[in-house]
Amino acid sequence: MENPWIQIPEEPPFVLSCDRAIIDAFNSQKYGTPFEIILDEIPSPYIGDPESPVVFLNLNPGYSPEESRNPKISLFREVARANMLHQFVDYPFYVLDPSLKGTPSGYEWFSQKFGPLLRAARTKGMNPVDVSKKIFLVEYFPYKSQQCASKWKGDILLSQKYAVSLVEKAINRQATVVIMRSEKPWLNAVPSLENYQNRYTLHNPQNVTISENNLGWKGFQSVIESLTHK
Repeated sequence: MENPWIQIPEEPPFVLSCDRAIIDAFNSQKYGTPFEIILDEIPSPYIGDPESPVVFLNLNPGYSPEESRNPKISLFREVARANMLHQFVDYPFYVLDPSLKGTPSGYEWFSQKFGPLLRAARTKGMNPVDVSKKIFLVEYFPYKSQQCASKWKGDILLSQKYAVSLVEKAINRQATVVIMRSEKPWLNAVPSLENYQNRYTLHNPQNVTISENNLGWKGFQSVIESLTHK
């Protein structure tokens, strides 16, 4: 399937034409609520190299109204847009790039949630740049909102179908897959995940820290082994 995100507009509203009718219909009901889909900020359908050996599955990117007023918003949008086109520089998983600290990238949040994994990888001789080249995160729903209470079921957006195709490719190459949030929607969207032996789910989806405690010893070790395997 061709990457639909090559068609993302250069200026707001940041929404694909193939998704527009469904998004507009939803927003007409949720306008002014925390569930409204934000189109003034660039979406985040996935982060990192889709060929990575470790794949994390999340729900949707969060949003804070302060984002669009951030002085580094142009830098973030440039990096985020390149990521959507699968173009990378030093940090494919750009949310670990310290140069993006203070931007809407989520550097602070991801550094905290992935902290235990980064520390474990460091004991194997891997720095954050190394790790960023081997992890890929896919959002079930690509557009931002302050709260995600929309019960998106199945593949209702073309952009979601592309995300599903990336996950299916990861399964075909035997990647380690970790469901961070929304296990049921992901299993419905990607049926082959149900019995996939290299799939793990966080114990606490409300606190998505990637740690041995939250993932279990077997799952955490599988992630570490996949990162360090050459």
